[in-house]
Amino acid sequence: MNASALRRGLLCAALAIAPWLPAHADRVEVDIEGIDGALLDNARAALPLARYAGDATLPPARIKQLHEEAGPALRRSLQPFGFYRPDIDAQLTAPGEGGDRWRASYRIEPGPPLPIATVDFTVEGPGSSDEALLTELGRPDLPRQAHFDHQHYEAEKDRLLAIARRLGYPDAQYSTHRVEVDLDRYAAAIGLVLETGRRHIVGAVSFEPSRFAESYLERYLVVEPGMRFNRDLLSRQRRALAGSGHFSDVTVEPGPPGDGPRAEVPLTLRLTPFKANRYRGRLGWGTETGLGGQLDWTRRHFGRHGHRFNLGVTAVEERERFAGDFRYQVPIDPLGGRKLEFGIRHESKDLNFSDVDLEQGGATRIATNLAAAFLDLPRTRLGPFDVEAAVGINLAAESYDVFEVLFGNLPDADQQFIIDEIIGREAYATLTPDFRATIPELRLNLRHADGQRFIRRGDYLGLRVLGSHEKVASNISFWQARLNHWSIFPVGEHNRLLLRSALGYSEADDREVLGVTFNQMPEFYEFRGGGARNIRGYGFETLFPEDGITGGRHQVVASVEYEQRILPDWSAAVFVDGGDAFNDPDDFQTRIGAGIGVRWRSPFGPARLDLGFPLDDADSAFQLYITVGPEF
Repeated sequence: MNASALRRGLLCAALAIAPWLPAHADRVEVDIEGIDGALLDNARAALPLARYAGDATLPPARIKQLHEEAGPALRRSLQPFGFYRPDIDAQLTAPGEGGDRWRASYRIEPGPPLPIATVDFTVEGPGSSDEALLTELGRPDLPRQAHFDHQHYEAEKDRLLAIARRLGYPDAQYSTHRVEVDLDRYAAAIGLVLETGRRHIVGAVSFEPSRFAESYLERYLVVEPGMRFNRDLLSRQRRALAGSGHFSDVTVEPGPPGDGPRAEVPLTLRLTPFKANRYRGRLGWGTETGLGGQLDWTRRHFGRHGHRFNLGVTAVEERERFAGDFRYQVPIDPLGGRKLEFGIRHESKDLNFSDVDLEQGGATRIATNLAAAFLDLPRTRLGPFDVEAAVGINLAAESYDVFEVLFGNLPDADQQFIIDEIIGREAYATLTPDFRATIPELRLNLRHADGQRFIRRGDYLGLRVLGSHEKVASNISFWQARLNHWSIFPVGEHNRLLLRSALGYSEADDREVLGVTFNQMPEFYEFRGGGARNIRGYGFETLFPEDGITGGRHQVVASVEYEQRILPDWSAAVFVDGGDAFNDPDDFQTRIGAGIGVRWRSPFGPARLDLGFPLDDADSAFQLYITVGPEF
């Protein structure tokens, strides 16, 4: 190429791009009127000039060109919503004298929506003779003369395809899917041909590997050979086995489908069991309890049929508490949640004269032994709630000696004199109870929550009703109802409001000895207030009737707490608790505690540190509480 030709080429190129050179650039504002909602959003997204509105700068020639492209772009943006005859008034105003802004205005009248004239829906392939499939498919929800909407059309196509795949046709697809728009008649004609492919059914089901008996694992099966195969069914099967508590990982692997018009798909359920033994230990201290510790051993699977047991031991310095607990579970209907649970428990603690505000006296050891058998009923749903219920029976034996608390460790002769001459044999029997009771019990729990370890929104309602009668393998008669409630609400994006209440009511005989009221029911079932889960600010179980020595027949507790997030896994809290444990309504005294706390979302669950102050107890300055575990 000679120099002359090169100069001519450069000149032509310069002339071609000259209109686009930013020698002079203006700003542009864009207004769209007449439509709103999704129509407006789609129109603005499709409008070329709208991309440069506001702070972008463009040469005038480029502004004019983009304005010329606006009409076709706006028409296309309305078509997915069924508007094919819009009336568009487009105006472009140049900047005034001394100004640098162009104004592009578009007024849109969508016009009538496009009606559907015909819908031709055909099922072809092996599924065309499947009555169950044809019945559920029915006709597409695209009625004639209805407004054509492309989004609704696509959603309906997906729905029909999902039905086919759910009913055992995983290879189903559309061989034809068309929408013909006749602008002269102004109508749409829809044609859909669904090719089903072969019907797939569940074939043989195997477990690999497994330390459990196959007969036991089969009780968790959601799938059975011959069922229509679909992916949702596989997900349900995985969740059923994962919810057993036996496996850390569950994988459902379908094999290649077999030959023939009905393809059998074998399933392999690959199971990774938890370690058989789980050990937990906890060591803590609190102003209310002193030093305390807990050891727990859980055998997740014992034998080959899903049995499991738990053994726990707890010791707390406060009142020299000791508790040992053993529970054994036998599944009856694993998939439905029915199981038998057997348990034994021993609990003992000291009661001395200082615990009941006496200046002198002695101490007694309150010993409670329990044996229990419960049947957990099938889990159900009630609205948003998971419902769990259980019925069972407790065998309770409890004994202690309040005589020594009141009078101290007296010589035998002095003790006998007080019994014979001062208080009498009947009063002495009241002071040294030996309760034996057969106690039927009903438990009902309703729960829903948006998380496991940390709940942002949730509710819990727990009800227990129990009692005994002296004519039925018992030497005392009483009954009791307990109601516990939690509600948790989100406040803003990260904060929470927690509401809690606990109600307890008992009917039992009582006797008065030396101005002290004794309830004729096991101390294990009486109510005491105070503590981390009760009325914070007061020591653990330090609130009870003034005329009593062990506990109260009734309880009312309410709490409100606000939690403010301060770091990703840390929050600060303020709370107010109130209530009392009492024998008679006239004796109810509102005890109020308030305080502040810190919350940590630990890998092991929520951890809480609370500093509580009693608002009506001059003898106690504060209580410090450390707790770990979910709210409910």
